This record gives sequence, structure tokens and C-alpha cells, in this order.
Amino acid sequence: MFAYSLTRRAPRVAAYALVASALAACSGAQPTSGAPQDAAHAAKIAVIKVDTSALAALSADQTATWAQSALPGQLARAFAPYMAPGDPDGATLSVRISSLVLGAVGPAGAIDSVSGAATLSGGTAVATTVTLDTAVPYLPTPTDQPSWPPTLERRVDAVSQAFAGWLPRKLNL
Repeated sequence: MFAYSLTRRAPRVAAYALVASALAACSGAQPTSGAPQDAAHAAKIAVIKVDTSALAALSADQTATWAQSALPGQLARAFAPYMAPGDPDGATLSVRISSLVLGAVGPAGAIDSVSGAATLSGGTAVATTVTLDTAVPYLPTPTDQPSWPPTLERRVDAVSQAFAGWLPRKLNL
């Protein structure tokens, strides 16, 4: 029994290790002090724009619609300390999603990923563009059905949340 449980857990452990290494690679170099490293730190964001048109062109399903729906709220939460809605001197955060992949579900779950770019410009911010690739594990629950739209939408929301969560760090905010 013990050997069987180790065998069953091995793919899951491997998936978590893959996700951890992917997330570590996404984070890039981090500032070592509390002092701002560039003008992006002083930026107040007035507007968030999300473009999923490239994703819509790649996918015939609702993935782009779900990402377009989830990302603005996720980004607003992730950038809450830097938000100044309607500020005429505020910057614009433009996010373009180029790919969103919901991995095939196997015994150990799946790896979902999103790739995109973000530009912070205008206001007092120095124009900054970064790219970001984010991956998250998906572990199905007993009630999930792999191709059931609510399940797929929750997966898109989870990977969007991870993308939004890493973006402030990637922009050195």
C-alpha cells in the first residue's frame, strides 16, 4: 500500500515541481531594498485595459471571453495599492494576452498557463513593457467534469489571478 501511494503521488509532485520552477523563472530579479528602483514605483494607475483579441483569434471557444471578463478585476485587486481611478495624471496599464492554455487533465491534474505582455505608460510613469508567462496547477474536484463550461471558466479565472498577482512584481512595483 505504501509503495502504491508513493507511485500515485509521483506525478503530482512532479507537476508541482514544474509549476514552482516556472513561477520562479517568471519572477525575474527582485529589488533587494525597500527603495524604489525606477519611476514605475511612483506611478498611480488610472486606467486598466485588457486586450484578448490575439487569444480570441487562436481559440474558437469561450476562453478569450472568460479571460476578458476575469482579468480586469484580478488586475485591479493586484494593483490596488497603486490605483488612482480617474486621476488625470494617472498611468494606463495595458495588458495583452497572447496565449492561454488549459492543460489536458490526467491522473495528476493539469498545468494551465497564460502568456502576455503589459505596458505601464502615461502620467508620471516611465513607459515600461514587460512580458510574463505564468503557470498554475489544476487539480480536479470530484464534482468537476473536464469539459464542463463552469469548470473551464474557474480554471481561466485561476490562471488569470496568478498572472495578475505576478504582474506588479514584474513591473517592479
